[in-house]
Amino acid sequence: MLGRRLASAAVLITTMILLLWADFSLGQPDSLGRSGVLLAILCVIISTAAADEFHRLWKGTGCHPSWLMMVGAAVMVSMSNLPVFWKDYPADCPIGKLGWTLSGVGAAVLIAFAYEMLTFDPESASAESNRGAVATRIGKSSLAFVYIAMLFGFVLSHRQIQDNNHLGVAAIVLIIATTKLSDSFAYFVGKAIGSRKVAPKLSPNKTVEGAFGAIVGGIVGAAIVVFLVSPFIIEVTIPKPWWWFLVYGVAVTLAGMVGDLAESLLKRDAQIKDSSSWLPGLGGVLDVIDSLVFAAPVSFVIWLIGN
Repeated sequence: MLGRRLASAAVLITTMILLLWADFSLGQPDSLGRSGVLLAILCVIISTAAADEFHRLWKGTGCHPSWLMMVGAAVMVSMSNLPVFWKDYPADCPIGKLGWTLSGVGAAVLIAFAYEMLTFDPESASAESNRGAVATRIGKSSLAFVYIAMLFGFVLSHRQIQDNNHLGVAAIVLIIATTKLSDSFAYFVGKAIGSRKVAPKLSPNKTVEGAFGAIVGGIVGAAIVVFLVSPFIIEVTIPKPWWWFLVYGVAVTLAGMVGDLAESLLKRDAQIKDSSSWLPGLGGVLDVIDSLVFAAPVSFVIWLIGN
Protein backbone atom coordinates (compact mmCIF):
# COMPACT_ATOMS: atom_id res chain seq x y z
CA MET A 1 0.00 0.00 0.00
CA LEU A 2 2.74 2.46 0.98
CA GLY A 3 4.78 1.52 -2.09
CA ARG A 4 1.87 2.21 -4.44
CA ARG A 5 1.13 5.45 -2.60
CA LEU A 6 4.73 6.65 -3.00
CA ALA A 7 4.89 5.60 -6.66
CA SER A 8 1.66 7.44 -7.51
CA ALA A 9 2.83 10.50 -5.58
CA ALA A 10 6.15 10.49 -7.49
CA VAL A 11 4.31 10.41 -10.83
CA LEU A 12 2.02 13.27 -9.77
CA ILE A 13 4.89 15.41 -8.48
CA THR A 14 6.99 14.86 -11.60
CA THR A 15 4.04 15.68 -13.87
CA MET A 16 3.20 18.81 -11.89
CA ILE A 17 6.80 20.06 -11.99
CA LEU A 18 6.94 19.62 -15.77
CA LEU A 19 3.59 21.38 -16.25
CA LEU A 20 4.59 24.29 -14.04
CA TRP A 21 7.88 24.63 -15.90
CA ALA A 22 6.05 24.67 -19.24
CA ASP A 23 3.45 27.10 -17.89
CA PHE A 24 6.21 29.38 -16.57
CA SER A 25 7.96 29.31 -19.94
CA LEU A 26 4.75 30.37 -21.72
CA GLY A 27 4.39 33.21 -19.22
CA GLN A 28 7.76 34.73 -20.09
CA PRO A 29 7.69 38.02 -22.08
CA ASP A 30 9.72 36.49 -24.91
CA SER A 31 7.20 33.65 -25.24
CA LEU A 32 3.39 33.79 -25.09
CA GLY A 33 3.48 36.31 -22.24
CA ARG A 34 0.41 34.82 -20.56
CA SER A 35 0.99 33.04 -17.27
CA GLY A 36 -1.41 30.27 -16.34
CA VAL A 37 -2.58 29.12 -19.78
CA LEU A 38 -1.54 25.47 -19.34
CA LEU A 39 -2.67 25.53 -15.73
CA ALA A 40 -6.08 26.79 -16.82
CA ILE A 41 -6.47 23.88 -19.24
CA LEU A 42 -5.37 21.43 -16.54
CA CYS A 43 -7.90 22.91 -14.11
CA VAL A 44 -10.75 22.33 -16.58
CA ILE A 45 -9.70 18.70 -17.10
CA ILE A 46 -9.32 17.94 -13.39
CA SER A 47 -12.56 19.70 -12.49
CA THR A 48 -14.57 17.58 -14.94
CA ALA A 49 -13.01 14.43 -13.46
CA ALA A 50 -13.91 15.67 -9.97
CA ALA A 51 -17.51 16.30 -11.08
CA ASP A 52 -17.72 12.75 -12.44
CA GLU A 53 -16.52 11.43 -9.07
CA PHE A 54 -19.23 13.43 -7.30
CA HIS A 55 -21.73 11.67 -9.56
CA ARG A 56 -20.23 8.33 -8.52
CA LEU A 57 -20.62 9.29 -4.85
CA TRP A 58 -24.33 9.92 -5.29
CA LYS A 59 -25.17 7.49 -8.08
CA GLY A 60 -28.44 5.70 -7.32
CA THR A 61 -29.45 8.27 -4.68
CA GLY A 62 -30.95 10.93 -6.94
CA CYS A 63 -28.44 13.11 -8.76
CA HIS A 64 -27.90 14.56 -12.20
CA PRO A 65 -26.26 12.53 -14.99
CA SER A 66 -22.48 12.49 -14.99
CA TRP A 67 -22.28 14.34 -18.32
CA LEU A 68 -24.38 17.22 -16.97
CA MET A 69 -22.22 17.65 -13.86
CA MET A 70 -19.06 17.46 -15.98
CA VAL A 71 -20.37 20.07 -18.45
CA GLY A 72 -21.37 22.34 -15.57
CA ALA A 73 -17.93 22.03 -13.97
CA ALA A 74 -16.15 22.63 -17.29
CA VAL A 75 -18.22 25.76 -18.01
CA MET A 76 -17.70 27.07 -14.48
CA VAL A 77 -13.92 26.61 -14.41
CA SER A 78 -13.55 27.87 -17.98
CA MET A 79 -15.30 31.10 -16.98
CA SER A 80 -13.08 31.34 -13.90
CA ASN A 81 -10.05 31.11 -16.17
CA LEU A 82 -11.09 33.78 -18.67
CA PRO A 83 -8.74 36.47 -17.19
CA VAL A 84 -5.79 34.26 -18.17
CA PHE A 85 -6.38 35.09 -21.81
CA TRP A 86 -5.95 38.83 -21.24
CA LYS A 87 -2.31 39.73 -21.67
CA ASP A 88 -2.95 42.84 -19.60
CA TYR A 89 -6.15 42.48 -17.56
CA PRO A 90 -7.97 45.86 -17.63
CA ALA A 91 -7.71 47.60 -14.25
CA ASP A 92 -11.15 49.19 -14.69
CA CYS A 93 -12.93 45.92 -15.54
CA PRO A 94 -16.20 45.89 -13.51
CA ILE A 95 -15.80 42.14 -12.93
CA GLY A 96 -12.79 41.40 -10.75
CA LYS A 97 -10.79 38.26 -11.42
CA LEU A 98 -12.62 36.36 -8.66
CA GLY A 99 -15.89 37.73 -10.02
CA TRP A 100 -15.47 35.43 -13.01
CA THR A 101 -15.53 32.47 -10.62
CA LEU A 102 -18.82 33.64 -9.09
CA SER A 103 -20.22 34.10 -12.60
CA GLY A 104 -19.06 30.58 -13.46
CA VAL A 105 -20.77 29.07 -10.42
CA GLY A 106 -23.97 30.88 -11.40
CA ALA A 107 -23.73 29.55 -14.95
CA ALA A 108 -23.21 25.98 -13.72
CA VAL A 109 -26.24 26.18 -11.40
CA LEU A 110 -28.25 27.64 -14.27
CA ILE A 111 -27.34 24.61 -16.39
CA ALA A 112 -28.68 22.33 -13.64
CA PHE A 113 -31.96 24.31 -13.48
CA ALA A 114 -32.27 24.35 -17.28
CA TYR A 115 -31.92 20.56 -17.42
CA GLU A 116 -34.69 20.13 -14.85
CA MET A 117 -36.98 22.54 -16.71
CA LEU A 118 -36.47 20.66 -19.97
CA THR A 119 -36.97 17.20 -18.48
CA PHE A 120 -39.63 17.94 -15.85
CA ASP A 121 -42.47 15.41 -15.78
CA PRO A 122 -45.49 16.59 -13.73
CA GLU A 123 -46.94 13.07 -13.48
CA SER A 124 -43.71 11.62 -12.11
CA ALA A 125 -43.27 14.56 -9.73
CA SER A 126 -46.75 14.04 -8.31
CA ALA A 127 -45.74 10.68 -6.80
CA GLU A 128 -45.07 10.90 -3.06
CA SER A 129 -41.76 9.05 -3.44
CA ASN A 130 -40.51 11.73 -5.86
CA ARG A 131 -41.41 14.69 -3.69
CA GLY A 132 -38.47 17.10 -3.59
CA ALA A 133 -36.46 15.09 -6.12
CA VAL A 134 -35.78 18.12 -8.32
CA ALA A 135 -34.47 20.16 -5.38
CA THR A 136 -32.33 17.21 -4.29
CA ARG A 137 -30.68 16.88 -7.71
CA ILE A 138 -30.09 20.61 -8.07
CA GLY A 139 -28.80 20.81 -4.51
CA LYS A 140 -26.29 18.01 -5.02
CA SER A 141 -25.00 19.46 -8.29
CA SER A 142 -24.75 22.93 -6.73
CA LEU A 143 -22.76 21.50 -3.81
CA ALA A 144 -20.38 19.82 -6.27
CA PHE A 145 -19.95 23.06 -8.24
CA VAL A 146 -19.26 25.17 -5.14
CA TYR A 147 -16.84 22.55 -3.76
CA ILE A 148 -14.90 22.44 -7.03
CA ALA A 149 -14.91 26.25 -7.31
CA MET A 150 -13.36 26.58 -3.84
CA LEU A 151 -10.16 25.19 -5.32
CA PHE A 152 -10.16 25.97 -9.02
CA GLY A 153 -11.58 29.45 -8.55
CA PHE A 154 -8.43 30.35 -6.62
CA VAL A 155 -5.71 28.45 -8.52
CA LEU A 156 -5.37 31.09 -11.23
CA SER A 157 -5.62 33.86 -8.62
CA HIS A 158 -2.48 32.39 -7.05
CA ARG A 159 -0.81 31.94 -10.43
CA GLN A 160 -1.31 35.60 -11.31
CA ILE A 161 -0.41 37.17 -7.96
CA GLN A 162 0.91 40.69 -8.56
CA ASP A 163 0.99 39.79 -12.29
CA ASN A 164 4.45 38.36 -11.63
CA ASN A 165 5.26 35.18 -13.55
CA HIS A 166 7.95 34.07 -11.07
CA LEU A 167 5.90 34.90 -7.97
CA GLY A 168 2.84 33.14 -9.39
CA VAL A 169 4.77 29.88 -9.77
CA ALA A 170 6.11 30.30 -6.22
CA ALA A 171 2.54 30.75 -4.94
CA ILE A 172 1.39 27.50 -6.58
CA VAL A 173 4.43 25.57 -5.34
CA LEU A 174 3.94 27.00 -1.84
CA ILE A 175 0.35 25.86 -1.38
CA ILE A 176 1.05 22.40 -2.81
CA ALA A 177 4.23 21.91 -0.75
CA THR A 178 2.56 23.12 2.45
CA THR A 179 -0.54 20.93 2.18
CA LYS A 180 1.13 17.81 0.85
CA LEU A 181 4.11 17.90 3.23
CA SER A 182 1.67 18.36 6.11
CA ASP A 183 -0.25 15.32 4.82
CA SER A 184 2.97 13.30 4.74
CA PHE A 185 4.04 14.34 8.24
CA ALA A 186 0.57 13.52 9.56
CA TYR A 187 0.68 10.08 7.96
CA PHE A 188 4.12 9.07 9.24
CA VAL A 189 3.80 10.65 12.71
CA GLY A 190 0.35 9.10 13.10
CA LYS A 191 1.70 5.69 12.08
CA ALA A 192 4.67 5.98 14.45
CA ILE A 193 3.18 7.37 17.66
CA GLY A 194 -0.49 8.14 16.99
CA SER A 195 -3.02 6.85 19.53
CA ARG A 196 -5.66 9.49 20.29
CA LYS A 197 -8.26 9.83 17.54
CA VAL A 198 -9.17 13.24 16.11
CA ALA A 199 -12.48 12.34 14.46
CA PRO A 200 -13.06 8.58 14.73
CA LYS A 201 -16.54 8.77 13.20
CA LEU A 202 -15.21 10.44 10.05
CA SER A 203 -11.64 9.21 9.68
CA PRO A 204 -10.56 6.57 12.25
CA ASN A 205 -6.91 6.62 11.15
CA LYS A 206 -6.35 10.30 11.92
CA THR A 207 -4.81 11.03 15.31
CA VAL A 208 -4.06 14.03 17.51
CA GLU A 209 -0.36 13.24 17.26
CA GLY A 210 -0.65 13.12 13.48
CA ALA A 211 -2.41 16.50 13.50
CA PHE A 212 0.50 18.09 15.39
CA GLY A 213 2.86 16.41 12.94
CA ALA A 214 0.85 17.93 10.10
CA ILE A 215 1.28 21.44 11.50
CA VAL A 216 5.04 20.91 11.79
CA GLY A 217 5.13 19.54 8.25
CA GLY A 218 3.15 22.50 6.93
CA ILE A 219 5.53 24.99 8.55
CA VAL A 220 8.55 23.07 7.23
CA GLY A 221 7.06 22.94 3.74
CA ALA A 222 6.31 26.68 3.76
CA ALA A 223 9.82 27.48 5.04
CA ILE A 224 11.49 25.35 2.35
CA VAL A 225 9.61 27.10 -0.44
CA VAL A 226 9.94 30.63 0.98
CA PHE A 227 13.63 30.49 1.90
CA LEU A 228 15.09 27.91 -0.50
CA VAL A 229 12.96 27.01 -3.51
CA SER A 230 11.72 30.52 -4.34
CA PRO A 231 15.01 32.47 -4.19
CA PHE A 232 17.33 29.78 -5.54
CA ILE A 233 15.22 27.77 -7.99
CA ILE A 234 12.30 29.99 -9.05
CA GLU A 235 14.54 33.04 -8.68
CA VAL A 236 12.08 35.27 -6.84
CA THR A 237 11.98 36.54 -3.28
CA ILE A 238 8.56 36.32 -1.65
CA PRO A 239 7.97 39.92 -0.46
CA LYS A 240 6.70 39.12 3.04
CA PRO A 241 8.03 39.63 6.60
CA TRP A 242 9.93 36.75 8.21
CA TRP A 243 6.99 35.59 10.35
CA TRP A 244 4.65 35.27 7.38
CA PHE A 245 5.67 31.68 6.57
CA LEU A 246 4.70 30.61 10.12
CA VAL A 247 1.20 32.06 9.79
CA TYR A 248 0.89 30.59 6.31
CA GLY A 249 2.10 27.13 7.34
CA VAL A 250 -0.23 26.86 10.34
CA ALA A 251 -3.35 28.37 8.75
CA VAL A 252 -3.10 26.52 5.43
CA THR A 253 -2.37 23.23 7.22
CA LEU A 254 -5.40 23.62 9.51
CA ALA A 255 -7.59 24.47 6.51
CA GLY A 256 -6.20 21.45 4.69
CA MET A 257 -7.04 19.16 7.61
CA VAL A 258 -10.62 20.47 7.65
CA GLY A 259 -10.80 19.87 3.90
CA ASP A 260 -9.58 16.31 4.36
CA LEU A 261 -12.25 15.65 6.99
CA ALA A 262 -14.90 17.30 4.80
CA GLU A 263 -14.22 14.85 1.99
CA SER A 264 -14.21 12.00 4.50
CA LEU A 265 -17.68 13.14 5.59
CA LEU A 266 -18.94 12.99 2.00
CA LYS A 267 -17.43 9.54 1.45
CA ARG A 268 -18.80 8.22 4.76
CA ASP A 269 -22.22 9.51 3.79
CA ALA A 270 -21.90 7.74 0.43
CA GLN A 271 -20.50 4.62 2.16
CA ILE A 272 -17.41 4.33 -0.03
CA LYS A 273 -13.69 4.29 0.81
CA ASP A 274 -12.19 6.14 -2.19
CA SER A 275 -13.80 8.55 -4.67
CA SER A 276 -12.36 6.36 -7.46
CA SER A 277 -9.38 4.07 -8.06
CA TRP A 278 -7.50 5.65 -10.94
CA LEU A 279 -4.46 6.44 -8.74
CA PRO A 280 -3.22 3.30 -6.94
CA GLY A 281 -2.68 4.01 -3.25
CA LEU A 282 -4.13 7.54 -3.46
CA GLY A 283 -7.68 6.96 -4.68
CA GLY A 284 -9.27 9.45 -7.05
CA VAL A 285 -9.20 13.14 -7.90
CA LEU A 286 -11.27 14.15 -4.88
CA ASP A 287 -8.94 12.16 -2.61
CA VAL A 288 -5.92 14.02 -4.00
CA ILE A 289 -7.34 17.56 -3.94
CA ASP A 290 -9.35 17.32 -0.69
CA SER A 291 -6.87 19.24 1.49
CA LEU A 292 -6.28 21.83 -1.24
CA VAL A 293 -9.99 22.66 -1.58
CA PHE A 294 -10.28 24.40 1.79
CA ALA A 295 -6.65 25.52 1.81
CA ALA A 296 -6.87 27.52 -1.44
CA PRO A 297 -9.15 30.38 -0.26
CA VAL A 298 -7.27 30.59 3.07
CA SER A 299 -3.94 30.70 1.24
CA PHE A 300 -5.11 33.51 -1.03
CA VAL A 301 -6.30 35.62 1.91
CA ILE A 302 -2.94 35.17 3.65
CA TRP A 303 -1.17 36.33 0.48
CA LEU A 304 -3.06 39.60 0.90
CA ILE A 305 -1.66 40.26 4.38
CA GLY A 306 1.83 41.05 5.60
CA ASN A 307 2.67 43.59 2.90
